[in-house]
Amino acid sequence: MRQYAAVKKEHPNALLFFRLGDFYELFFDDAILAAKELQITLTSRNKEKGIAVPMCGVPYHAAETYIGKLLRRGFKVAICEQMEDPRLAKKLVRREVTRVVTPGTAADSSLGSEENNFLAALAQVGERVGFAALDLSTGEFRATEFSGEGALRRVQEELEQLRPKELLYASAAPLFENKENRVLLGRTLRLRSGQAYEAHVPRAVPAHTPQAIAAGATCTETPLDDWIFAPDHAIPLLENHFGVLSLEGFGLAGRTAAASAAGAILHYVRSTQRGSLNHVDRIGWYERQNCLVLDAVTVRNLELIEPLFAGTDTGVTLIRSIDAAVTPMGKRLLRAWLLRPSLDLNEIDGRLDAVEAGVQDIVAREELRRALDGVLDLVQTPIPEICVNNR
Repeated sequence: MRQYAAVKKEHPNALLFFRLGDFYELFFDDAILAAKELQITLTSRNKEKGIAVPMCGVPYHAAETYIGKLLRRGFKVAICEQMEDPRLAKKLVRREVTRVVTPGTAADSSLGSEENNFLAALAQVGERVGFAALDLSTGEFRATEFSGEGALRRVQEELEQLRPKELLYASAAPLFENKENRVLLGRTLRLRSGQAYEAHVPRAVPAHTPQAIAAGATCTETPLDDWIFAPDHAIPLLENHFGVLSLEGFGLAGRTAAASAAGAILHYVRSTQRGSLNHVDRIGWYERQNCLVLDAVTVRNLELIEPLFAGTDTGVTLIRSIDAAVTPMGKRLLRAWLLRPSLDLNEIDGRLDAVEAGVQDIVAREELRRALDGVLDLVQTPIPEICVNNR
């Protein structure tokens, strides 16, 4: 248990999957929470010593399914593997955390392909607030920044619209130090499917802990060290990753706050994930004035994505009524267009011309649909959730 305690100390805010033979075991509070969330048996060890240690476990070959369930509930999972063959180990088997899987970095095959799985970050540099979001499964990477009195409101709107699964921020960020701002952002982070959840996180429980997630938070908050968001660390990190001398080509030159938020995301993904990030090969600057701003209340009342009342057939929503896309890429694009309607007249005319051409030429349209039918998701990049046999 000393080895377990040492590893757990390094990952206090994650559920630790500790490999023991053919099982991943969880102990203490992690076991109690996991048993409840996964509906598995909670047992204990060391009963004979009078100190019962709660524990539960899942088979290693089925771990991906259980981890996926925890991710969808907003938990972080640290996977601790055996780094040597137990039969050859002379003493205690050496174990290390090989990966930390979080809601914002998951690329689970069971996640819906019709919507993005965003990891977001907020960074404040002077009077400007930077916002960035990355979908690790598709490589979509975007950044923007706000300033002035309406900065917090615009950040809220971005969070409501993108609905990130995880939010990164500096532990001493002014946006999160202010009690009023904290409550305001906390309400926004609990917006899910256009509806505000009434469940709240007890004040005694930090919002980024497993206990807080079990209490009702729907977006995992992850505070990071302040230096990760510092421009002199974040900007060179971005430049090195994209292999450029300047971020001017991406529209981020002089936009320090946006670049800092994006750099923090890149740092976090590199520190928690294994493997290459070659598919994240670009980042885009965007501005809110290029599209119509739809807040969460408007999206809900118009029933664009989800029905207004719980239990109602999703067929009543606008997207279900008009979605005839045959590929996951098309479904995600249509969803994005509905939530962020364009204000560019040329772009709008181009879309209408495309619709007109499809309506008029039925034969060409059906041939195109047949050609696309059965095409797999060309954008989402499969990222293994666990290393089943890293030895």
